[in-house]
Amino acid sequence: MKGLIDNAIQRWRSQRNLKILQSQYSAMYAFVGVGSHALQNLYPALQYLGIRLKYICCKSPDKLPAIERRFGVTATTSLDTILNDSEVKGVFICTSPQSHYEICSRVMAAGKYLFVEKPPCQTLEQLKNLVAADQRQVAMVGTQKRYSPLTHTLKKRLQKTEPISYSMLYHTGIYPEGNPFTDLFIHPLDLAIYIFGDAEIKAVQGSDRNGTITVQALLSHGDVKGIIELSTAYSWTDPEETLHVNTATGEYRLEQMERLFHYPHPKSIAGIPLEKLGFFTATEQVLAERNNFNPLLINNQLYTQGFLSEIKAFADMVEHSGENLSPLSSMRSTYKLLTSLKSQHI
Repeated sequence: MKGLIDNAIQRWRSQRNLKILQSQYSAMYAFVGVGSHALQNLYPALQYLGIRLKYICCKSPDKLPAIERRFGVTATTSLDTILNDSEVKGVFICTSPQSHYEICSRVMAAGKYLFVEKPPCQTLEQLKNLVAADQRQVAMVGTQKRYSPLTHTLKKRLQKTEPISYSMLYHTGIYPEGNPFTDLFIHPLDLAIYIFGDAEIKAVQGSDRNGTITVQALLSHGDVKGIIELSTAYSWTDPEETLHVNTATGEYRLEQMERLFHYPHPKSIAGIPLEKLGFFTATEQVLAERNNFNPLLINNQLYTQGFLSEIKAFADMVEHSGENLSPLSSMRSTYKLLTSLKSQHI
């Protein structure tokens, strides 16, 4: 009997590994950029999914030999080489945020599918230009939080209850190398709009001190109200990203895009809260949590954060007519909110 069980386990493991090794994607792609974010988050997702890169483009000729040795692709400093190659169907862009707009425009003009890491551009006016250029709807923005399984679970839960209000904190360290609004604050603001809908600013205050920016805003998404604090006055060693949502039946807490909990509200009879009568015990329901012990896909940070799912969604769109949760046009509300907050903060 033990031999039969061992053989069954071995067959199951073999089939599981074979499934992982196989790829459902056959088209050729190119990648523009070899920065830290791309190397640590996006390239591993491409490799896991078996997405085939033909080119990697960067602006530094000195890096080309190392790129070719590392990835086994053609490395080039010429974007034209990629755009003129009819075999390349889709292009990933993850370079300096200031360069995204021009590269996106050229990729779409060449008729290629486009995946661009956020921000796709620097201003609302540039976004309008990109949306107008994307007549074939071939562009996807890398808003990975929309693709996180934790976001999906939370959004699905909120569709079945009545959200009342939320509070969101997004704290990092000082950010001297770019624009905190489009480079950093776009993450939580886009998530808030994706979950709760278009936002109207009811009040905003902020401060710029010692090279840091802090913005506090009261937002209205129709019946749902939100308080949000965005700040670079904290630490990169211990950053914080939390979303607490209060509903008619309980509170949801999303912590660091790794843990999602639900805390049911106590019931009442004739307006009398049962908890005051000693008939309620507070409970914590774990809806999703990354398990650091088991090295499985569902416990990988690239999966829980949404990076792997967004890359898969792009390849599915290119090759299998998959759904695009983050077209350029879906960024209008996010950029309008970014523009308003930036102009109103003190």
